[in-house]
Amino acid sequence: MTTRAALALCSALPLRDVAADAADSEWLHLLPGGGTVRTGDGRGPYTVDDYEALAAVSLGDGDRLVLDECHSTDLAAPKGQSAPARGWIVALEARADGIWGQVEWTGTGRQLRADKAYRGISPVIAHTKDNRIVAIKRASLVNDPNLQGLTALHQKESEMDFRAMLIELLKLDTDADDAAIEAAL
Repeated sequence: MTTRAALALCSALPLRDVAADAADSEWLHLLPGGGTVRTGDGRGPYTVDDYEALAAVSLGDGDRLVLDECHSTDLAAPKGQSAPARGWIVALEARADGIWGQVEWTGTGRQLRADKAYRGISPVIAHTKDNRIVAIKRASLVNDPNLQGLTALHQKESEMDFRAMLIELLKLDTDADDAAIEAAL
């Protein structure tokens, strides 16, 4: 009896140059901490239940997330226009001040970064009808970021947690929420 086998064509995975990756990567602030994500344009506010779970589900099976310019993946690509990656988010990490993404820059992205052509990052998020964030899908280099509380591109990453510092200065409980901080201020 003859058995038929199905063929699956698989693309090759590129080998990573670890030394180049280390030189061409950095961590960028993608989502502010505190459980509530506020915007400048009035959408939201959005909530995050579990930052570590959100980071894990957003990269899923280890795929990379695109970092483009001005949301070109969502706005230009559907119209058949160019939407090249300027970097790839290869890791996500939940920290006290939110979610950070490790970006491996493309050559053009590296040049845009060096030229300080953009001042901020704008993540694309998936959320439920009740505004609970369930995934980070990708991010864009922008000059007018919508999310409040993100670290700007042109300042150094800091271990200082301003929220914790405010709580301490205002002599609040360490688990004080945004409403308690606002009331104390």
